[in-house]
Amino acid sequence: MDAIGRLCPPLRVGERVTLRLGKPTRDLIGFVVALRPLTIEDRHGRLHEIPDGTVQAARRVSPALGRDPGTAPRELLDDLARRAGLTGEPRLHRISDLLAGRPAPATVFAARGDWADGSHRARVEGEWLTTDVTEPELLVDLCWWATRQNARSVQVRG
Repeated sequence: MDAIGRLCPPLRVGERVTLRLGKPTRDLIGFVVALRPLTIEDRHGRLHEIPDGTVQAARRVSPALGRDPGTAPRELLDDLARRAGLTGEPRLHRISDLLAGRPAPATVFAARGDWADGSHRARVEGEWLTTDVTEPELLVDLCWWATRQNARSVQVRG
């Protein structure tokens, strides 16, 4: 049994994992998008199909913590908001805090970078998610979407 088979409970689609792979030896961190064959999506959106028998170690990991969002320069936050087309005072959060204790969804929004539903918008740029969404469940969904793109902090404007 390889390292994936030893995980208890069994691995689920949507979970974030770190893998030590052999042939050649390397590490990979990302989100599980398929189990058969095991496929991992990295922070750049690239898919990695993992051949059977090559996982030497596997561990579930939480969304990345990132820097304290409260220390971000206001000019940076305003520039991000301007590029996202949003105004207003920012409310800042660590994405890992908003997602703590919540199970990862199997899927997230398909778009990368920008998202809109007609009345709300969101943009991922670097380690930041900038959005005008205040509804808690939609904000959580956007945070899961953004963390798959390496976002670690969120500013809510509006």
